[in-house]
Amino acid sequence: MTSMTTIETSVAVIGAGIAGAWLAYRLAKRGIAVLVVSADGEDHTPCVSRQWAAAVLHRRLVEELEASIAAAFADVSGTQHPELQGTVRRYLPRESAELSGLVEFMPFEFARIPRHVVPAPRLGAGSEVIATVLARMSALGGRAVSGRVTHLHVVDDACGGLQFTRDGEIHTVRSEAVVLAAGGFSGLFADAATANTGAILGMFAGCGGRLANLEFFYRFALGDLTRRRVLYPPDLKGSRLYRDGERAAWLETAHERYPREQLDLAVFREYWTRNFGVPHVAELTAGTVELGPIRGFSMGGAAHTRGATNVRGIYAVGEARHDLAADCIVGLPWASYLASAGELCDVLAERCGSSGPCDVAARAVPPPLDPALRDAVKERLAAFQDHRFGERAAASFVTWCREARVAVQRAGHEDGEDFGLLVLAEAFAASALARRESRGFFFRGDRPDAAPGGARRITCAVHDPAAARIDVELVEETNLPAI
Repeated sequence: MTSMTTIETSVAVIGAGIAGAWLAYRLAKRGIAVLVVSADGEDHTPCVSRQWAAAVLHRRLVEELEASIAAAFADVSGTQHPELQGTVRRYLPRESAELSGLVEFMPFEFARIPRHVVPAPRLGAGSEVIATVLARMSALGGRAVSGRVTHLHVVDDACGGLQFTRDGEIHTVRSEAVVLAAGGFSGLFADAATANTGAILGMFAGCGGRLANLEFFYRFALGDLTRRRVLYPPDLKGSRLYRDGERAAWLETAHERYPREQLDLAVFREYWTRNFGVPHVAELTAGTVELGPIRGFSMGGAAHTRGATNVRGIYAVGEARHDLAADCIVGLPWASYLASAGELCDVLAERCGSSGPCDVAARAVPPPLDPALRDAVKERLAAFQDHRFGERAAASFVTWCREARVAVQRAGHEDGEDFGLLVLAEAFAASALARRESRGFFFRGDRPDAAPGGARRITCAVHDPAAARIDVELVEETNLPAI
């Protein structure tokens, strides 16, 4: 690294998906200094999750919120954040109206989508919307930069800023608040449609941040596991599905058996949990691919109350936090992210300005995430997932994570991405061990049934640096530690 600059702002937002971009825009509109640090490419190419987003809003939520919110956010797992529906009820009307003033939407079946000459959801439309929001934020005085966040500056359980690198330069950011908006961590798993390994969540956990319900992920019923993408109805037109060489008639007709809002969960629980070990393929117009359920995004993340985490000065919004557990998510993420960003804007507007940013000293820059370590974690996690789940195998993985972290520490990279990845991976496995049942999209082959009283119980994972371990507690929702 050749030089260093220091940036001072009221709020630093990590991540430029719709949750982070919308929060930054709302803050800038109130005159609050905000900086967005995103993982976009240095040529400003949006990250993959933004290119994949279709900007779909559940139409009934926008048009008749009170009549549809309970049905839209149905959650048989009982693990949805208790504040979520109230936040959506209070803030979505205001936030969706504000967004409609920036981007014109049009109706499409059950949804509202950005207006386009092609009247159907389009992958990448979300990136266009976010670009519009970020441009408006910049016009209001906010800033957006691309870079790799290398540190959260946490001292005595309080965060005073962050550090990122770009083009060989170190940049330190002094801020009153840091917001985690960098998405989830599905990319740790072989059966995932995203590549995000949760580096920021791991960094947060390494700083003492509390994580909740990491074991829960949304599973789309049909995925192309060869190319790691969700298969939508247009992809399946004219396709043939096979189970161990024979036509998979049950899967091919599942959409006729279940309404859209029940399909993914029903197919996962009634078919895949009984057929995980059986090879499946899909003959698509684009070729033959491995077929299976595929993780779309994580339902767990940073534990929070109105966006505030247990680390003073750190907040979370979007997929980075424990919030959206639902039987069907089509049209819900953007709605919930708009609402939660609107609420967090109100929270930060009340809190920012009471104290100036603290001094932030530059730290040595750790190397980027080791691809070999990422692949090793992915392979080891796959070895005991779902039908192969066993407590001995999961405990062995936990031990491996701890031993691998010792090696990272000896190399002098205790606060780098490798260390954070191993903290996050252990926290996931320990959370899965703590939930001794199957529930919703979470499946343990050794305990395939839901336990009585398991609903409304949350796994809370915390890194204990003195003991070099992750402690996980399964607690009643009403008994969560105060933040």
